[in-house]
Amino acid sequence: MSDELRNRYRALLRWYPTDYRTERGDEIVETYLDLAAPGQRRPHPSDVVDLIRGCVRAHLRARHSLGLADALPIAANLALMTATVLAALWLVLAERTTVPGDFLWHSPGPFVTLGAAAWIAWLLTPAAALLGFGRPAVALALLTTAALVPVATLTSYVRPPLFVLVPQIALGMVALAVPARRWSPVSGVGLAVTAATAGLAARSGVAKFYYTLLATLPYAGLCLAAVSVITAIVLGVRRDPRGWWAALILLGPVLLLATTHRSLAIDQQWSTWSLAPAATWWTGAATTAVVTAIAVAAVCATLWLRGWLVSYPAHGSPTRD
Repeated sequence: MSDELRNRYRALLRWYPTDYRTERGDEIVETYLDLAAPGQRRPHPSDVVDLIRGCVRAHLRARHSLGLADALPIAANLALMTATVLAALWLVLAERTTVPGDFLWHSPGPFVTLGAAAWIAWLLTPAAALLGFGRPAVALALLTTAALVPVATLTSYVRPPLFVLVPQIALGMVALAVPARRWSPVSGVGLAVTAATAGLAARSGVAKFYYTLLATLPYAGLCLAAVSVITAIVLGVRRDPRGWWAALILLGPVLLLATTHRSLAIDQQWSTWSLAPAATWWTGAATTAVVTAIAVAAVCATLWLRGWLVSYPAHGSPTRD
């Protein structure tokens, strides 16, 4: 095996903690070299992903924060439940609105906007998760949601507001970590809650457009935060820290949902078919950037604090007389 491939594997290991690399670095490199194909000169992409995943877990283990990685499936299931409930709300109410005859509007088929394609994709994800195909289904729904912006720009059709799409994408990013196993109780609950939401929305009989429904987003954020905290308390009683890590992971989506209505500063005098929100695109971008920065900083600060608390006794703590 060439020294070039060996050096490239060693270069990937430079991101690992020093102690871990010193103890197991040679063993890891030799294992990958034994599995390499004859004449291979570069690490296989799957090996790179595996090393990156191992690097993250090694750093978390060094800070006694492996609960962060272990909490991803919990956070993903809760995010998936919220995303599908919102999709049911948007599809049943916002996409059923009748466009006035004198209003210039290009509707894609029986729906008002292109958003219907994304909402249908999201509604299929809980069932796919129950069958063990949750991650591909979430990835498809996420790509469909993100594609609405360029597709609407290139066509004459209308898309949902960015203030609806951005929280949905944030929830989808977390939901990508949904477990790959065939049965998940949370996915089953999410499917039932989604069906109940769609049924209640359909029975309301009053179709509304997106801007008149945006006030529901803070309530969705509040419900997600409440469920996260309850989950954390229940797991905490069992001395399981994953619940609090899951709540921390969901902080970004919760804040995006909670701040959407406030950042829009919706005027109560708006017409149902007003196309211009009171807030500019830059207001939404700034809100998203600030919320993302807060969520990332919260995770980084928690990791640093746990690492400091673990290493503090090793450096000596104040003694009492």
